[in-house]
Amino acid sequence: MKINYEWPGIGEIRSSINEKERSKEFFLGLFHFTLPLIVWLASFAGIIFAPWWAKIFFGYANGHSLGVMILIGHDALHGTLFSKRWMNRLVGRISMALTFHPVTSWVHAHNGLHHGFTNIKGKDIASTPLSLKEYRNLSFLGKCSYRVTRSWYGCSWLYFKETWFQWMFFPIASRAPRNSKAFFRDRLQLAIFFVAWISLLIWSAIIRGENPFFMITCGFIFPQFVASYFIGFITMQQHTHPKVAWYSELDSPSPAFFQAQLHSTPHLVFPYFVRLFMRNIMEHTAHHADPGNIPLYSLPEAQKSLERFFGDQILYENWTPFTFLRTTRICRLYDYSTHQWIDYDGKPLTESLYERYLKETKVDELQSVAY
Repeated sequence: MKINYEWPGIGEIRSSINEKERSKEFFLGLFHFTLPLIVWLASFAGIIFAPWWAKIFFGYANGHSLGVMILIGHDALHGTLFSKRWMNRLVGRISMALTFHPVTSWVHAHNGLHHGFTNIKGKDIASTPLSLKEYRNLSFLGKCSYRVTRSWYGCSWLYFKETWFQWMFFPIASRAPRNSKAFFRDRLQLAIFFVAWISLLIWSAIIRGENPFFMITCGFIFPQFVASYFIGFITMQQHTHPKVAWYSELDSPSPAFFQAQLHSTPHLVFPYFVRLFMRNIMEHTAHHADPGNIPLYSLPEAQKSLERFFGDQILYENWTPFTFLRTTRICRLYDYSTHQWIDYDGKPLTESLYERYLKETKVDELQSVAY
């Protein structure tokens, strides 16, 4: 199914955002990079030297700082944190190393595929929903795994399995970066870093007379779990919503840039305190409108500028735990022929998302053509 309509072009979309919101400030970039890094170092020291009962709390703080470092690395590798390319590459590499993301695969999969083919099945890396046929072809364990990834409690598994494992560290040949030598070098360096990290935790436990496994759990396993849940929680909701469409070859040559980047990227408004911890990443429509130019500290104003021009065509919703649970309850499988979210038995859970768009925007000249 496709829609015959002259969508606003890339130039029109990006011109709605003020140039000052593309300005890159050195000290702001440095602040956003160093703050979570300091928290990570301090909490890591706390894990090693604190009593056993305090290690868990330090482990959680350590994991959250790791999640934030992914957000900082994401910005840097888009080239938006600093004005200098070498600064962005250095900060991006340091930030991503702490959660074992090879820079080569991140730039290939995230910058190239996710932003180039947002919400397009088979090309986008971000938690693509299965069709009913694909789900039924899974093994019993495969079905259980998929159901976990579409649940509120499965955000960590979603990110670890669907993104990190399949796209970042162990991609199949068709998903791997083209520069195989750089990719191998990145993974080798991260493997050495992993061995050094675990060795330091074991050595620290032995000289302090503590349980090495408990030290590894608090100093590595638990923080990595917290970080992956944090990022999985974010990525699940950035392009998954009961009113957001996904696309396939049935929509060729759709979607247009406007459909993929603005319609498919809802603006979920979190409480102010939560937005600070998320580094404005959920002002995500503006990021997708111009990913290579708007730094994270300018996203709120850029989002406002974008919504002044296209507000009635951007999905805007105040986030609550209930809206999150609703998303996990509805966004299970997807019927790519009718553009409906469906349940595991094939029952439709939403109306056609194209029909919803026609109703809510009241654009009479749109003509939907099914084939």
